[in-house]
Amino acid sequence: MIRIGILLDSLTLQAWQTETIRQIMHTQFAEIGLLIVNQRPKPSGNPSPFLYKTYRKIDRILFKTELEDAFTNESIFSVLDKSTKQLQVIPVQKKFSDYIQAEDIAQIKSQNLDILLRFGFRILKGEILNSAKYGIWSFHHGDPEYYRGGPPAFWEVMNAQNLTGSVLMQLSESLDQGKILYQSWSQTDPLSVQRNANRTFWTSAFFVSRVLNQIRHGREQNWLNQLEKQNTPIKSQLLAPPNTLKMAQLWAKLLIRNLKRKIQESIKKPHWEVGLVKREEWDISQPLNWDNINILENPNSSKTFWADPFPIKTADRTFAFLEEWDKKKKKGRISLWEKGKEPKAILEEPWHLSYPFLWKEKEQFYLIPESAAAGKLYRYEALDFPDSWKPGEEFFPGEAFDPTIWKTDEGYWLFVNQKAHPACSPFDELYLYFSESWEKPEWKSHPQNPIVSDVRKSRPTGSLFVHDGKLYRPTQDSELRYGHRIRIQEVIQLDRNTYREQEANILNPPLKNGILGMHTINFTEDIVYLDFYSRR
Repeated sequence: MIRIGILLDSLTLQAWQTETIRQIMHTQFAEIGLLIVNQRPKPSGNPSPFLYKTYRKIDRILFKTELEDAFTNESIFSVLDKSTKQLQVIPVQKKFSDYIQAEDIAQIKSQNLDILLRFGFRILKGEILNSAKYGIWSFHHGDPEYYRGGPPAFWEVMNAQNLTGSVLMQLSESLDQGKILYQSWSQTDPLSVQRNANRTFWTSAFFVSRVLNQIRHGREQNWLNQLEKQNTPIKSQLLAPPNTLKMAQLWAKLLIRNLKRKIQESIKKPHWEVGLVKREEWDISQPLNWDNINILENPNSSKTFWADPFPIKTADRTFAFLEEWDKKKKKGRISLWEKGKEPKAILEEPWHLSYPFLWKEKEQFYLIPESAAAGKLYRYEALDFPDSWKPGEEFFPGEAFDPTIWKTDEGYWLFVNQKAHPACSPFDELYLYFSESWEKPEWKSHPQNPIVSDVRKSRPTGSLFVHDGKLYRPTQDSELRYGHRIRIQEVIQLDRNTYREQEANILNPPLKNGILGMHTINFTEDIVYLDFYSRR
């Protein structure tokens, strides 16, 4: 059992912190052994400037999330038993730092804790850093490569930075320069710090339990060896809330930037279309040749758009399954395109359908489209391929964005994007499940889940494929915008214990015809099928 102590300023926490504790308890191999409560808490740093506080108050009112608020106050005893051992301490307080006194250190060490989790105190220094086997773990809501200090999730919005990072860190004597235990990246909310922070903090609530799983399943010594290899100092600027003049400038730029964006979005609406590019022995390490893109003609382009092409070529026919989005109903269905014929709808449900993943098993064809809006994943079996399909049967009992199947000698692998929490983004995290059976799958979660936590390379964007004996996974890069570009990831290791991949190539959208992005790639032997995003 892994024993954890929590450093607190109060027995009242924020909702994301109580969720962190709840996830720790769900592991069933970790326990909270001690609460170390600061009897004289002081705020970190200097008081925030007036205009900064005014902006944050207005932002919280205007952009109050419809989902759960990460910053709602909750008692720690909503997740812990009231009999949990407590230690009341009065630290020695210097300008911005807290030092735990020797007699308290002795009591903490006597509890034989593996981890101290920091939910309180200011900058901690001294022997407390060495009082638990794995040190003190602390959150930093920002990418420390760019931002140290704070405010969390603020500067990314104000500086129009595409990504907002968050890390779980092992504290050291230097501020925000400890060893990184877990790191995630999300697309920055362009308009609101409150919304950006809410999503970022909820995402981080799952970091501790994930690292605990790494220690348990990856073997302790392997985990320690990987941690020891980190030795790159972080040299980013140490930031604080902006003064009044700076805040006025930042606020004005934010308003102007987003006013322009809203005007542009109201004038030109999003539109997707499917295009074909000759493969011509395409080397996946090289860019695609955009000289001759053949855009498929959509006869109802004023009412619908096409995306997510999954093609198949038989001896005498070539066709593709597509998402057909009804602009009026704001809902997708699955349609069939074949050269020289009118496209026709083949699957429609009360919920949104997209990403018609095509799979062949024992000479039988199946479609497994995204149906995340229904909260489950369904599998459709062909009756008369490609035109007629059986009603869908449940294939996976949960939310699954862009489901993608791969088969190995061990069995079947299901790649899906999921949200760790309802307030998180469906773009950020990739989960992997395994089943030995296709007919009656029993999906087991991979011990590394999520296997990717990065909006630049998580969400599936087409079938996995083998090229020159290597396995590749195409993935969306939505750092700049949803469906901005495609990354090709080489799968280095895929088994029941380990998943590893590395970047092989980045495919940027063609700089022509107003194309702004693309988010699906599939191919036959001679043609690459992609979808392209623009505004019209």
